[in-house]
Amino acid sequence: MLKGKVDGILLTGGLLRFPDVADQIRERCGWIAPVTVYVGECEQEAMAAGALRVLRGEEEAKTYPGRPVWKGF
Repeated sequence: MLKGKVDGILLTGGLLRFPDVADQIRERCGWIAPVTVYVGECEQEAMAAGALRVLRGEEEAKTYPGRPVWKGF
């Protein structure tokens, strides 16, 4: 999709509190583009903000099929 023109790889999430995780990703992907880490997670806040938008009528609630997209190996 990007035809090899990647400006950077951004990582975020609570798992990145462990430096080994970021180091392993940099080791495997750092050749593609610079890897920048933003430690922390905001998933709960994002879900709460989405619920508030629905409750305020600013956004319509979405329905998901409940089927896993990934089927495994």
